[in-house]
Amino acid sequence: MYINMIQSVARAVYILEYISKHHMLGLSEISRGVGLNKSTTHGLVATLEIMGCIRQDQTTGKYALGLKLFELGQAVLSHMDIRAIAMPHLVHLARKYEETVHLAVLSHDEVVYIDKVDSPRSIRHISQVGGRNPAYCTGVGKVLLAGLSDQKLQKLLKKIKFRQYTPNTISDMNLLKKHLRKVRKDGYALDQEEIEVGLSCVAAPIKNYRDNVIAAISLAGPTSRIANDSLHQLIADITEIARLISIQLGYKD
Repeated sequence: MYINMIQSVARAVYILEYISKHHMLGLSEISRGVGLNKSTTHGLVATLEIMGCIRQDQTTGKYALGLKLFELGQAVLSHMDIRAIAMPHLVHLARKYEETVHLAVLSHDEVVYIDKVDSPRSIRHISQVGGRNPAYCTGVGKVLLAGLSDQKLQKLLKKIKFRQYTPNTISDMNLLKKHLRKVRKDGYALDQEEIEVGLSCVAAPIKNYRDNVIAAISLAGPTSRIANDSLHQLIADITEIARLISIQLGYKD
């Protein structure tokens, strides 16, 4: 169905996205960043400020995101049943291995972490709920990409701008496609220092009642603790936990 996009609404969203990437920005910076004239930008910014979506620092005059967006984000998260279902399982994994456990979903060519349980150890993987990472070089991302249909995957891969984060990063489309076929077959993915040297993780897909991959869980920590003799058991636990969460979401095993 054809939808006629409302230009002013789209522009307002562009402004919010741009501010989210740069935090504190002046009106001229926002205007240049979104490609709008200053007058148009001022009207949109003023409206967003009145609505509480952005706030202005009274000292610098620059703008940042407002609490209204946080409230809306929390409302979205509160209605995502998958978080409530998954959380006891995330806690179980985090306690057993004393590593950070994530729940993530795919957003275009990135993963978004929608929940997590932190490791109690002083040396651990630092992340935040709402944070994003490239899908092609993370465990959860590769699991989510592998869960796409061939047609959707091919379309998405064409949009990826590959970056060599570490010597282990898969930054070639054909190599990534081959790797994702293995992930799909194995039912899990490993991130072996692909986005950060010294960091490794194991991830597995969560499916819904239609057998579609809708999310992923991962356990991440220092390579010295993840890539050891217990890796085989860790993979078994991650895939089993993902299966149990999937069943609770209606997946027929």
